[in-house]
Amino acid sequence: MMFLCKGGQPVKRGAYWSIGKRGKIVLKDNGILPGTGQEVYFKLPESYLLILPILLTLGLPMVIPFRTEFMIIALVVATILALYAAESVCSVLIKKILGKTATFGYAPTTSYLAGKKTKKIRKENFLGDENTSGR
Repeated sequence: MMFLCKGGQPVKRGAYWSIGKRGKIVLKDNGILPGTGQEVYFKLPESYLLILPILLTLGLPMVIPFRTEFMIIALVVATILALYAAESVCSVLIKKILGKTATFGYAPTTSYLAGKKTKKIRKENFLGDENTSGR
């Protein structure tokens, strides 16, 4: 059985669908397809058109769980991206409000070492004052 036929070709009775004109030609007896040899027809009974809806009806219940999983994953990714964007915007605003750094200028090591130097200078000044005042 040939499914593809060209115009002007002798065929058996049945329904023939034109690809170019997108129309249906029904031959009740054996005959010749209208048109030139460039027009292409394919033989497809109308009952075959029910196969696609039946396959879709059977296939959708199998696809729906994957679609919901995809939507859940997309929702999680969108939430993470939204939180990241909000965090970056907030950090930019905080930097503008507080200055370039959000520290208050306190550095424990610097304070400790600065204290040693001042204690040493005070001690030297104190000892120097005692030596000069005693003479």
